[in-house]
Amino acid sequence: MKQLLKGISVEQFNARFPVGALFRYYPIQGQSECCQVVTRSEAWALGHGAVVVLVNDRTGGVSVEHLEPVAAYGGAV
Repeated sequence: MKQLLKGISVEQFNARFPVGALFRYYPIQGQSECCQVVTRSEAWALGHGAVVVLVNDRTGGVSVEHLEPVAAYGGAV
């Protein structure tokens, strides 16, 4: 079961996940297609409040609500 980061704040995300954290990224919510990504910045909030972060192989910030944390050894966190 997916454990997407719904409703997490910038402060919560940055405290829990350091730069370099591993995630599954779901480009389209509700679909099973995903890819593994690594964060390359701290999270920040856009003007309308959405929390985003930079990840490898993507341009611009991606919503943290499309991310599922992955444990260092392959299991979900």
